[in-house]
Amino acid sequence: MNSNQSKLQNRKPGSADPASPTYPAKADSRRGKRFLRRQGCGGQVAQASRQSKIENRKLLHFLEYNPVYVHNPRAPYAVLPVPYERTVSFGRGTARAPAAILAASVHIEPFDEELFQPLGLGVQTLPAVDCRRGTDRQVLEVIRRAAAVVMQRGQFLLTLGGEHTISFPLVAAAKAMHGDLTVLHFDAHLDLRDRYTQTPLSHGCVIRRVMELGVPIVSVGIRSVCAEEYHLVKQHRLPVFWARDIVQARSEAWMKAVLARLGKRVYISIDVDCLDPSLMPGTGTPEPGGLGWYALSGLLRRVCAARQVVAADLVEVAPVPGTPACEYIAARLATKLMLYHRVGMGYAGGKHPSNHAERVANVEFIPRCAGRPTPN
Repeated sequence: MNSNQSKLQNRKPGSADPASPTYPAKADSRRGKRFLRRQGCGGQVAQASRQSKIENRKLLHFLEYNPVYVHNPRAPYAVLPVPYERTVSFGRGTARAPAAILAASVHIEPFDEELFQPLGLGVQTLPAVDCRRGTDRQVLEVIRRAAAVVMQRGQFLLTLGGEHTISFPLVAAAKAMHGDLTVLHFDAHLDLRDRYTQTPLSHGCVIRRVMELGVPIVSVGIRSVCAEEYHLVKQHRLPVFWARDIVQARSEAWMKAVLARLGKRVYISIDVDCLDPSLMPGTGTPEPGGLGWYALSGLLRRVCAARQVVAADLVEVAPVPGTPACEYIAARLATKLMLYHRVGMGYAGGKHPSNHAERVANVEFIPRCAGRPTPN
């Protein structure tokens, strides 16, 4: 165990994490005011500071009925809220999703009806990443470093978004820690554009950016595609499991076909618009003809039982005013994923060579966008 890991395990609950990524500056400091003025938000300093204090008082925890693990870095599971919403192109509101999902999670029964056992997961809820200040690239780097810290501890990281763009730095951190892995990508869209809305760091480009990290992709639930993405799929023979074929399938043979495409280690990224809008209407672009609950959860259970799932994210929930359905379904899905992971022993957990931990801490997150420099 290195010195950083020792400090992490010995620190008092609620104290500052010495290995956490540092933000550019505090909002109420002189340096912080200069930083915010450079970003064009100097007039919002006092408001941001007050808002931060309000959010801290209202901090919720995933599955709050199990408070023993709330501040415990030795908990086997960690939930990281990331309210990132910068490139949404249609329905908005995904920045509110992490808090809404946490609030809904406290109403989940502490006993699973499928596996007939109490949850007993042991989940630490981490402070939300501050996504309000800095350029897109700066915030994505903060997300990557935050994920790297959790992975160094040996915890299974489940990140709650926010828009799908956050998967890029999360996969980068997982690849640095675990080496070779496959991304299992649930989505209605391929997200393979090179640029969208004049930026290569859009939610519509995230899987293209992940591919440029040298990570294989398996996409499931797809039912919307542009010409650019279609030609890329044909050119690289990318494995795509179309929603139409899954919904019309008369057996679960498609699940075996998905498993056959996955490597030993898997990162799972779930854009909730993979689900049918009748089940998940609260998302940025709800496409008709999506997956059902049991198709999605059934594949997750098989993957967690057969592969080493190293981390996951759940993104693109946009809470609908007047009904808690979408955030509650997302909370249930997150709980199911962690429970399948625990029962399936999908992650060896807890012990990583120190050189891997050092590699994650020191690697610089530099987006590669088809050979072109990334705009700030």
